Amino acid sequence: MVVSVQDRSVTVEVKRKDACSTCGRCGGHLAPGRDVMVVEAVKTGNPKPGDLVVLELPDEDYLRLSFLVYMLPLLCLGLGYALGWLLGRFLGNPSVWGAVFAAGGMVACFAWLRSYDAASRKTGKYMPVARPLDG
Repeated sequence: MVVSVQDRSVTVEVKRKDACSTCGRCGGHLAPGRDVMVVEAVKTGNPKPGDLVVLELPDEDYLRLSFLVYMLPLLCLGLGYALGWLLGRFLGNPSVWGAVFAAGGMVACFAWLRSYDAASRKTGKYMPVARPLDG
């Protein structure tokens, strides 16, 4: 249900279901003291407070975000380990250097993801879309 309307976005309250407990796809957060999530979404049409809407996230955004959250850290971990292992062959103790570089790769990846998330929030790049409920 639409709670408030801004120029390009709407604030929507969504009743939290058990299936939603670990998803996080919509980017919502729990309202204080209530079992509803408050989600900001891109508005389509001309919704008014109290209107019912459907929240959608485009498939390409969902796939891109899944890659960034799950695959990119693994790639950075593997690349860091490989670079550390190669460097360690010259310095001695390749497995230690591999572990150090793997940890560094993960830290660098998560630092970059954090800054990417902040920039995406400012631009609204991965916001869900609120479509009017048919019927």
